[in-house]
Amino acid sequence: MGRMILVEGLDLAGKSTLIEGLQRHYGDGVRICNGQFCPDNPGGRVARDLVRWDEGFGGVEAGALFLSSMVWDGRHFQSPSLNQVHLQDSCWLRTLAFEQLYGSPALAQLMEAQGGAFPRFDRALFLTASLAERERRLRSRANNDLHDLMAFRKPVKFLAIEKRLAELVQSWESGVIVETDGWSADQVLDRALQILV
Repeated sequence: MGRMILVEGLDLAGKSTLIEGLQRHYGDGVRICNGQFCPDNPGGRVARDLVRWDEGFGGVEAGALFLSSMVWDGRHFQSPSLNQVHLQDSCWLRTLAFEQLYGSPALAQLMEAQGGAFPRFDRALFLTASLAERERRLRSRANNDLHDLMAFRKPVKFLAIEKRLAELVQSWESGVIVETDGWSADQVLDRALQILV
């Protein structure tokens, strides 16, 4: 089996930029998945689009859709081949953090049970940044979605979810926290590669 790497963190922490750098580093042998373990997960695509662009989407409706996409992943996930790197851009732990803090405890329990069937990551990086750094990044981007704006519309909720997600990544995947404030993309990539050795 190849390597399984998780890059996790809430919006504007630098995940997408790091994923691009890791993709260049690993070259043709990388498989990138965003949110779900399987790139062709139909429920996962719908859930991601709704949560990013539809302000009315949430609650049990959202949690149930994410749970169903987890079940689909569990049935269809194929481990990376020997020379392949599975690079996961966020995963189900993000939804679990939300359900545990603000959603349905029953859904959170079902997600934990389903998540126990997934393979573990060989390494996990949790990226974070201050709200001031995130605001700077927000202003430099042309397109921002509802997730990007949550840090500024509901900072207390955002920071509580980030803290819980960091705890989950550390407890489930022995993740390493990487603070990206003031770091260039190359510096974050260099730090990540040191951790991933």
